[in-house]
Amino acid sequence: MSAMPTAYHARNLFSLTMETRFGAHWHKTLAPETVAALADEIALGFNGQIEGPAYTLSGGAAPTQWRFPDGSVARTGQFGLDMDDDEADRGLARGEAAQ
Repeated sequence: MSAMPTAYHARNLFSLTMETRFGAHWHKTLAPETVAALADEIALGFNGQIEGPAYTLSGGAAPTQWRFPDGSVARTGQFGLDMDDDEADRGLARGEAAQ
């Protein structure tokens, strides 16, 4: 595993955290603002830097874009934490190369 935090790592931790804490149907049972706040916490924990509007201004209604130390990008909002398919493919390639 890469020692540098990436959007790929943040997305994986978000998915695992949500399913472990709240079950497979977390997106149906949690308030959208709660989902957005948890996604932002994880992005921050991986040293993400905000490149868009902060969630505190929108309650997660408008996605926040984050850039991670390796240059990868993810978005957070009421949908959770996600990446573009291209970013996910690059993250997977980095993960496989590091093993």
